[in-house]
Amino acid sequence: MVIRFQILFIRNNEGEVGPFQWNQSSLRDPIIYYEDINQDNQNEIVFINIFDHGTGIILSEAHVIAINSTEVIVEPIQEIIKENIRFSGKQVYLEDRLIYETSKYGDLKAYYDDWINYKVVNGKLIGGVRIGDGRTEQYAGYLEVEYAFYEGKYVVKEIRHIEDDEMQTEGLPLPLTIRKKY
Repeated sequence: MVIRFQILFIRNNEGEVGPFQWNQSSLRDPIIYYEDINQDNQNEIVFINIFDHGTGIILSEAHVIAINSTEVIVEPIQEIIKENIRFSGKQVYLEDRLIYETSKYGDLKAYYDDWINYKVVNGKLIGGVRIGDGRTEQYAGYLEVEYAFYEGKYVVKEIRHIEDDEMQTEGLPLPLTIRKKY
């Protein structure tokens, strides 16, 4: 996998927005959505940059571009999980509330090295992280974070355990222009 620093421009109905200086995989094009994810009746551009993708692997990051062409901060899912989730053996707690328990796995943990998946579903920005014990071929599901727009950035609205995290492989095909930095 080769990740390179790029200067990116995105074209939509209103014209071209950018430049944005993000790392971009040379192996996979980004997924771009044009959807209202903060319920202000105006579409945002959601740019899902996929760094690595393969059988059982997806590593991505989310960027949100507001109607005024400025990037809005998306709190990284790793920080959200570390601040809100506690793993205790075969149990997963959201603050002090048990949200998942299993008897067939060892000590559970989040797998940030092989599954960080962002997508837009029903007008909501969603992030997912795989959990498991690292010793079995099976995983114990996923922690899914639903984001909300609050005080000028996208932060956690809800965290839940889900059995399967479907990868979104298609967004709105907005044209993307990559310009080399000189």
